[in-house]
Amino acid sequence: MSPVFKQLTDLLHIESIDKQLFRGISQDLGTGRIFGGQVLGQAIVAAQKTVTDKKIHSAHAYFLRMGDHNLPVIYHVENTRDGRSYSSRTVSATQKGNIIFTMMCSFQLEEASEFEYAETASEDELALKEGVQIDLEDDSGAIDTHGKRVTIQQPFTIRLPKHSQDKQSPIERFNIKTNQSIASDQSLHNAIFAYLSDFRLLASTLRSVDYRFDIKETMLATICHTIWFHRDIKVDEWLHSIYEPISLTNGRGIAKGSIYNKDGLLLATTMQEGVVRKLKDQ
Repeated sequence: MSPVFKQLTDLLHIESIDKQLFRGISQDLGTGRIFGGQVLGQAIVAAQKTVTDKKIHSAHAYFLRMGDHNLPVIYHVENTRDGRSYSSRTVSATQKGNIIFTMMCSFQLEEASEFEYAETASEDELALKEGVQIDLEDDSGAIDTHGKRVTIQQPFTIRLPKHSQDKQSPIERFNIKTNQSIASDQSLHNAIFAYLSDFRLLASTLRSVDYRFDIKETMLATICHTIWFHRDIKVDEWLHSIYEPISLTNGRGIAKGSIYNKDGLLLATTMQEGVVRKLKDQ
């Protein structure tokens, strides 16, 4: 296991303090605040620790306050309901006694389905083999967190389209995966996906107005983030991400992410809404 990958797994390996109380370490990505994907991933891990027979299928989160990356985060998991097929949990994340994040999530017992349908991506949509491929263990400047450059290495490889193919489209497309294999622990794959789902999504709303994020000119901050897990997702295999701006108005933007496997099968859908503002001249 590489040191960079171990850093990520350590981040998602939260400590049990009490039956439904957990503590997670924080990470400084150089943005001046806790990365939202860290809190989202840790909250999903905390909730999963209280559910033994089901897998997460949806998570709906609100970011209430800016987190301090110098402090750990405390997660309280409330057992909202346990049914035969579904269980629900409510998670609150706190620092210094203040709630910085809250999430409701639902878990389902795996079952056979009489009905099957999945949106699929075409071969043309998946074709990024000739794009620009970057190993983020070597180049940490390739992924933005709400437009701010990540300043530490990340254990992901990303494949971006050529600039000439990308610059005219309001829809962002890229492939991403971890740069080493992961054990077949689906809860870990889900947590890592939640972590990386916070990269780039809100910033993609600005593509709708033909604007590329500039840290000196624009403010982005997540308000809410939702993930629906449709099928088992493997983050150590190529995930094709299509980010589509939905709305940009009243200082808020919302974007939808559709995540496919290498065969074009839809694995997850994610949506993010947040503050999108042009900073006034100082």
